Amino acid sequence: MKHMKSSIILIVLALQFTTAGMAMAQDPPLTYRLHTGDTFFLNVDLQQNTHSESIESEEISFYNVTRIEFRVDSIGPSGRIHMSVKYRDLLISMLAPRMDIDISSSSGKNLMLSKMVDMLEQSAFHMAMTPRGELVDLAGLEEIFAPLASLPAEDTTEQQVILATLEEAYGPYAFKSNCNLFLWIYPVIQPMTNWTNDITYYFNTKAVEMVNRYYLSKSTEKVAVIQGMGMLNSTNEFFETTEMGEVKSAVSGSQTYDFQVDLESGWLNKCNSRQRVIIETTVLKSRYLPTGLRIPSYTETVFEVSGGRVEQTTETGKR
Repeated sequence: MKHMKSSIILIVLALQFTTAGMAMAQDPPLTYRLHTGDTFFLNVDLQQNTHSESIESEEISFYNVTRIEFRVDSIGPSGRIHMSVKYRDLLISMLAPRMDIDISSSSGKNLMLSKMVDMLEQSAFHMAMTPRGELVDLAGLEEIFAPLASLPAEDTTEQQVILATLEEAYGPYAFKSNCNLFLWIYPVIQPMTNWTNDITYYFNTKAVEMVNRYYLSKSTEKVAVIQGMGMLNSTNEFFETTEMGEVKSAVSGSQTYDFQVDLESGWLNKCNSRQRVIIETTVLKSRYLPTGLRIPSYTETVFEVSGGRVEQTTETGKR
């Protein structure tokens, strides 16, 4: 009888471990599994509209297409992924009628803008990220922007507007934001169906802390669907001098995510995301505005992101 009880206990324990193992196996490992020599891409299609309740009721429309290609150079002992990065097929458009700004790289009318965009696509820069997707090193992107400022220009004011727009769309802060939003999406511990990542998002080059909460809503053998909600709130106010005078501003907002990722590589297949941001600007000192005046502005941004592996070119030049 004693021997029978021991056998039953062993069977029960074996079943428990088997069941736990099956449950563990059903949860996909949410991490990057890239290999040296692989090249992946992200296409980020961004449409943004800003309304400011200033005296002139400013309306700004911004459209931006960014293709980023990531070539895996090496994988470190800790799993850190080192990559060479290039911008491709950039397109940018900004319309702000009251500010007399109307620029578009697709029209071909602004030769300076077209030249600068072409220059951005010529050189590579470098980054390193963890298997979770956390960006831990970025080098060489600032150096790519340096030659743009030295281009000869008849209208230096226009040149500064174009430079500032390109910096905001493709500079180090914009690149870090794209990585934090669309690459750094995996949890610390595996397996996990609910997790939180604290990231930094750069809104108009202002660093804002953001808390992203994710939920693994569905998984198959090939893909996983991850949904998320982000809350952003500047813990510190931003002080700056603008055309209005000396002002301070506070940023708050939210963002939703709907990711589909490839489980073999961990790379993003697609993501639909919508962001709403409120900036409240308070006048501290101005020649023509009352001190203490609060001016809110509302920005809504829609991201449509796709990704995948770049097919390698064969010796015959065919893909």
